[in-house]
Amino acid sequence: MLPARFVPLFLMLLLGGKGTAQDLAEEAALNFSRSMSIPLNSLHLYDKALEAWTWTFGQEPGADLKRSDRANGMIEGIARVNFRSEMLTGREESMGVIQYRVTIMVHAGECRLTVSELNHVGNRNAPRGGIHCGPLTKGPDPIVRVPGMGHGNVQRLYAELKNASTSRITTMMQTFEARLRASTEP
Repeated sequence: MLPARFVPLFLMLLLGGKGTAQDLAEEAALNFSRSMSIPLNSLHLYDKALEAWTWTFGQEPGADLKRSDRANGMIEGIARVNFRSEMLTGREESMGVIQYRVTIMVHAGECRLTVSELNHVGNRNAPRGGIHCGPLTKGPDPIVRVPGMGHGNVQRLYAELKNASTSRITTMMQTFEARLRASTEP
């Protein structure tokens, strides 16, 4: 049996130096990815992917194309999901946005779509201030402390955030792929 003062040291060694919350959060971040096999050369596929971005993720609230590099086959942008909780507790304070990053990598015959860096920001204009859950991860609890709510309510709110973002992003990814495939049909 280890003395209590050696437990944190033992856990740090067991985790292999990944003792900070930042390192653990990056490993467990909520990400979505999809790879599509499309029989086109990289330049034509890039043009079709950029068009698909415009008609799918580009139509989302707050959508902004941050990087468009045809030579390297890379498209990066951001968008958001507007969020309003179904719960009564903290509903006005947690109402806000879930912002995310979209990365599209294009190579000859392949298009890889990744949605990452999901982050919830609550309503800053609420009378008691916003409830921000921060980066969304695969775990049941947010990695940031959520003041003003009990643990059970925080878990329900966090699950609701993940369900809303998963549903919307999955739909957008499917729509992107359908649009890309339809535009490449002869």
